[in-house]
Amino acid sequence: MEMVAGCNTTGVLSATKLCYVGKARIASIKAMSDDGSSDFDSSGGAAAGNIAVYDSSTATTSGKKLITKMYVEDDGKPHMYDFEFHGAITAEGIYVVVTGDIQYSVEFF
Repeated sequence: MEMVAGCNTTGVLSATKLCYVGKARIASIKAMSDDGSSDFDSSGGAAAGNIAVYDSSTATTSGKKLITKMYVEDDGKPHMYDFEFHGAITAEGIYVVVTGDIQYSVEFF
């Protein structure tokens, strides 16, 4: 049986975090509404926020390349977005800044 090539994941996070230090290839970033519960149900998704992803090896954005920004709306419904990055390369690392109440995960090589 052949091994399937896989990637690393940050797991689901909800706070600003230096996710990885070093050169990386971003496969995808997932962003979802966070109502504080452990599942998505009809009452979930009532929180909005955004994330900004930087190519940074430290917890700073000063002088660092902004890779992307993502917004999760607040309309009372649960949302989950999966953004494909086709192996976009970071030179220094992956630093994610969170504003609001959302969750995210970064999948990378």
